[in-house]
Amino acid sequence: MSTTAPQLIRPVVDPALVRAWSVESIQAHEQALFAGGVDAYGLMERAGEAAFDELRRRWPEAKRLTVLVGPGQNGGDGLVIARLAHQAGLEVSLLGWQQPEFHGSAAHAWAALREVWPAIEVAAVPEAVTNALERADVVVDALFGIGLSRPIGGNAAEFLERVGRQLDDTDERPGVLAVDLPSGVNADSGVLDPLTLPADVTVTFLGIKRGLTTGPALAACGERVLAELGHPLTNRAGGVALLAGGLCLGSRPRDGHKGSFGTVLIVAGNRGMPGAARLAAEAALRAGAGKVIVATHPAHAATLNVGRPELIVHGIENARDLLRLAGEATSVVVGPGLGRDGWAVETWRALRDCPLPLVVDADALRLLGSQSLEGREAVVTPHPGEAAMMLECATAEINADRLTSARTLSDRFGCAVVLKGAGSVLTDGEHLAVCQRGTAALATAGSGDVLSGVLGAFLGMGMARLTAMEAAVCVHAEAGELEALDHGEWGMAAGELCDSIRAVINGRSAPVGGWRLASSFSGEGDDGEA
Repeated sequence: MSTTAPQLIRPVVDPALVRAWSVESIQAHEQALFAGGVDAYGLMERAGEAAFDELRRRWPEAKRLTVLVGPGQNGGDGLVIARLAHQAGLEVSLLGWQQPEFHGSAAHAWAALREVWPAIEVAAVPEAVTNALERADVVVDALFGIGLSRPIGGNAAEFLERVGRQLDDTDERPGVLAVDLPSGVNADSGVLDPLTLPADVTVTFLGIKRGLTTGPALAACGERVLAELGHPLTNRAGGVALLAGGLCLGSRPRDGHKGSFGTVLIVAGNRGMPGAARLAAEAALRAGAGKVIVATHPAHAATLNVGRPELIVHGIENARDLLRLAGEATSVVVGPGLGRDGWAVETWRALRDCPLPLVVDADALRLLGSQSLEGREAVVTPHPGEAAMMLECATAEINADRLTSARTLSDRFGCAVVLKGAGSVLTDGEHLAVCQRGTAALATAGSGDVLSGVLGAFLGMGMARLTAMEAAVCVHAEAGELEALDHGEWGMAAGELCDSIRAVINGRSAPVGGWRLASSFSGEGDDGEA
């Protein structure tokens, strides 16, 4: 059956916001800047100014500032912020777990602060910590930067635990601004130290750190802002692609017919589980599929399309019935509500050698076992628990480095992967991407079934596999944002996503999510000096 992939219209996004970088890449970029004549302290000044600008934008009425400073260069950024705040007339306190000995650019920042405020000291005693945090309107977290790669311990842990406990006990919790990243977040993996201090705003410098794009770090970062400091990484090779959403499908050809837009076969819904099949099927229809066929357990074949008569439903008894239906399709989705009994096993076995683009979800991931899908146009779509089952490890290990976990799944099973969750990770084995859209409203039963239907629709239309994955994940995420925008994050049912999916593919986009580019020093440096 011949289909023509629809035109996928992508948003115009600032190049700085479309890739994330490893710590190694960021550090190499810094060293190249310094080798090229950029002054390290000048760059620190720009970082502090950019962060202070964001602080004033977010909390314009703030009068009392508490800056948490560590002994490294991240602490130096905090010292610049403290100096600027003092010069702007704010009441400023400096807190740390010790009287630090600053080095390098941080030593210059300390000297500049002492020049305008000779009496300033870094307070470390518990009483001073308590008093400063009780009075603060905003707390600036400048304790640890991207170099942190081990658990926080010793005096630093005691200090950070005291700060966290004090903030939790404060009647009106002050705002928290994180400098470069919240202390305790691993900049590469996104894993959180138990003592991580969650931020309301995170201002990261030069380039987006890959660990700030997915998983637990998203909850710790709050609003995410990139300050390039006049020296962006956009002209460097590598990095992880960031999906900003805003996708929609171009206009349909006037001479198109239902066969032009693909036929999706949804193989789903064992006895007692028709809902998963219905969700996937209706999502495929709302994503633009020309025709949707549902192959389901005979027990509820007569009722599955009640209220949605456009769905073509067949109760399948054996593999022969299923293969006949597959002959009419341009893509297959298998797994939602499939179960694991004999009927499910026979159904899965019938599809193992199906040459069509294949989405493997939910129960089919268990039935897959150790079977490779190499050579197939296949995508597996596990959530972290399912990914852990597939890789025979703990869920915590998946979430400890979601980017690496997705790549490992792709290598192990020879197929493309959508690792679902906050900051869904996509890979086809070669490319790696992370979705920056979405909402906690999507954390509800059936949401993944809806995603599998959308992905099946886009594959069935003839989109290239990676393009279909990117489009499906973004459309699904933005549909959740629209529902949350219109009705709130609590209480959404997965079936309510379908109308919003239609809205998204026709051009409506929620005005939330993703990264924002700071206005300070957002252009290229023009004189080789910071």
